[in-house]
Amino acid sequence: MIGSAFEKPLERLRENGRRPSLFAASGWLLITLVLLATFLAYAGTLRFQFVYDDRGQILANVEVHAWRYLPHYFVERVWSFAYPNIPGNYYRPIFLLFLLINYKIFGPYAAGWHLVTVAAHVGVTYLVYLMVRRLTCDPVTALIAAVVFGVDPVHIESVAWISGVTDPLFALFLMPSFLCYLNWREGKPHRRGWLAGSLALYAFAMLSKETALVLPIIIFAYEWIWSDAPENAPWVQRVLARLRGGLIAVAPFVTLSLAYLAVRWQVLKGLGHVITPLSISTIILTWPGLLLFYFRHLVWPFNLSVFYDQPYVRTPGLLSFFLPLAGLLALTFLGWLLVRRLGKKSLLDQRVAVFACAWILVPFIPLLDLSVLPVGEIAHDRYLYLPSIGFSILLAMALRRIRFGRKKLFGAPALQVTVVTALVLTLGVATAVEDRYWANDVALYTRGVERTPHNKLARTNLGNALGEQGRYPEAIQFYRQVLEQDPHFWLAVYNMGYTFYRMGNLPEAERYFERAIAISGVDSDEYFYLGLTWMKMGRLNDAEDAVRHALQIQPGGLAYHFALGMILKLKGDIPGALAEFNKELKNFPGETGAEQQIEAIRTQLARTSAK
Repeated sequence: MIGSAFEKPLERLRENGRRPSLFAASGWLLITLVLLATFLAYAGTLRFQFVYDDRGQILANVEVHAWRYLPHYFVERVWSFAYPNIPGNYYRPIFLLFLLINYKIFGPYAAGWHLVTVAAHVGVTYLVYLMVRRLTCDPVTALIAAVVFGVDPVHIESVAWISGVTDPLFALFLMPSFLCYLNWREGKPHRRGWLAGSLALYAFAMLSKETALVLPIIIFAYEWIWSDAPENAPWVQRVLARLRGGLIAVAPFVTLSLAYLAVRWQVLKGLGHVITPLSISTIILTWPGLLLFYFRHLVWPFNLSVFYDQPYVRTPGLLSFFLPLAGLLALTFLGWLLVRRLGKKSLLDQRVAVFACAWILVPFIPLLDLSVLPVGEIAHDRYLYLPSIGFSILLAMALRRIRFGRKKLFGAPALQVTVVTALVLTLGVATAVEDRYWANDVALYTRGVERTPHNKLARTNLGNALGEQGRYPEAIQFYRQVLEQDPHFWLAVYNMGYTFYRMGNLPEAERYFERAIAISGVDSDEYFYLGLTWMKMGRLNDAEDAVRHALQIQPGGLAYHFALGMILKLKGDIPGALAEFNKELKNFPGETGAEQQIEAIRTQLARTSAK
């Protein structure tokens, strides 16, 4: 339905002075090949495991395992199941629904999850084709843009990582929303239906990921660029006409955005929360280096990682601020030259090139508030998912200008086809090679340590992954390296304690758990495992206090009531233990450990009463 509604007829192409070549006339075959190439580039991920946040967000998250939690998605933030008392910035109910549906279909088997994630990216690739064809009236440019976008290695984090599907997911709603808006704008039949569809899809996009809030700005940019204001009118009138047209077009989208923000405010207790306190000057001084990082990865998407050492800039220095700023200014000038060159042929090309630049720049706006991002998390390739669409359009338009020589392949200049083929093969092979680092946690974090040897989170996570494999001495070595660099890095302190706990070294586990609590006492697990440590050491009263404290922080913590029940049972408080086991079973139906303990207590009570 989307294809038939959005594709332009050949008459439109002729009206714009473009004859459909054999390359363009075989559209369905060629777009199928583009989508197949996109799938093959990421097919290796079907063998990958759950990595990074997948374990906590999917496997350990009971709220995406059962339909009874569905209403919670719309009144709670992401990760509230694990950190109910810690402010968060993610309100994504459609994403949580996506996780629930997938868990019901695939359960804890990663291959199915990866298949759906790749399929989502393939779907977005098709939407890129539809949008670019609609904008340029040239199916060849659309095919080139789609295949470049589809196989681009910069999307590895969003496609090879299951939890990274938030970007393809919201794009699956945002792009059809924009296409529906175009149909509404052009006065297609059922005009009101197109607007309603656009708004509905926009709502789903916002509820998938908050980045979708940039759509009204993109629509405003489109209205400004494609304005019908007479060119011979005074410039003030032209500006006012463009402004009026843009504001009228975005009014329903802004209204819907305000409704979303009101709900978000209610759920999150604010539009967003400061995660990393930073001064305004530090944020602004950090922008040039960060933006240069993103543009560099758009142009050269190789040697990627999940971690990057992108530091905050607190004072303007030559290397930290002035050179990146000069680089940005140089890129701006080169971009201006490129747009002028691409727009020489026709007004349509000029408009598309400018709009592609807007599509690159606008999605960066939400990333400028660095205070809402954790330390070490301000630079990620997944943030380039939407900007890369604009970059793919510019690159496709530039490649279409290659018309040297008389030889033809598939109705297009042979050199053009050769260059496009070589580029696609290079990007596709790079994707297939570089995505292997996402195969498992050890590979992912080893890559992170190689690329960013001083990144505390990368080394801590590698220690965790090694610990999961029972390689405790190696894990401890990485934790010690982190703590030598930063003795107050809570995550390394806590995981050091957890590793000693798993090794059975209870005194060391106790020492590190208490140290972690002294650094930051907001995480329930540190109290929970300290309680288990004390239980094994025979300090039952202290153990009970610690586990009860964990329950105060996280009443629905997995195994929390069970652990408290075991402590009370050891203390001889059988009624109290039975009550805790029942609470565990209520929170987690089918939990066999609680069921066995309840049955054992009931059997014991029955024997006692029989005597």
